[in-house]
Amino acid sequence: MIDEYFSAIKALLDRYAATPFVLAVRVTFDRRPGDQGYLTGAVAFADGSTLSCREFLDGALGALDKLSYSYHYQDAEGRLIFRYDNAMHRPPPPSREHKHGGDLTIEAPAPELETVLSEVAEMHGWL
Repeated sequence: MIDEYFSAIKALLDRYAATPFVLAVRVTFDRRPGDQGYLTGAVAFADGSTLSCREFLDGALGALDKLSYSYHYQDAEGRLIFRYDNAMHRPPPPSREHKHGGDLTIEAPAPELETVLSEVAEMHGWL
């Protein structure tokens, strides 16, 4: 299950790497025992912004669970534009799964990487 997911992510990132608005894509896949996996990556965009991502996945029970994730999008100066994650914070956010943007943190279910990449591209009118 993890291998199929990693293949799908690689294909997705290859498609984005072929677009004129993506400068570079870097991704590392780490297959772990028990049908678990960890991926980290970054996408550099033509305007200098970057999307960093990480996912810790478990496919041991027949369904792929995203145990931990973060999709951090920042501008060319390193300022946060938005971040989806399920990290614990103090004070606690409104939901375990949430999105940061500006001074707000809102409840947001765990997105798929493809959804986050589309959000970035649509935000800039690249799609």
